[in-house]
Amino acid sequence: MAISWNFNENDYQENDFAIIPVGDYRVRIANAEETKSRNNNDMIKLTLDVSGHSSSLWYYLVFMPDNAKMTNQKLGQIFDSFGITPGDMNIQNWLGKVGGARVAHEPYNGENTAKVKYFLSRNKVDKLPDWQEP
Repeated sequence: MAISWNFNENDYQENDFAIIPVGDYRVRIANAEETKSRNNNDMIKLTLDVSGHSSSLWYYLVFMPDNAKMTNQKLGQIFDSFGITPGDMNIQNWLGKVGGARVAHEPYNGENTAKVKYFLSRNKVDKLPDWQEP
């Protein structure tokens, strides 16, 4: 079976996903997915919209039974930054929440990529500029 479609090239725009500059940004949880890490640990993959940018960021929260303190620290940062009730593990409740992140650049496959270095505390988020749609 072949798909029939009349392609209109006027509807096509080349992707312009510039790298997000280093700095502090408001970010919104667009998607949260429970999955497994390479080492088969439980993991939550967050897709984050970034205020004023059309590019997204991804954050991988790996639950490490052998390092509960680090896992709880990272989870606590998410709860604080996004105003999520501490201990609320229903990730559907996280969708649409706005927090803040420090963005850094790291090399990946020979190119710099934007990464979430850490999530900002709520009092720092409140000092960021208002949310801007891209």
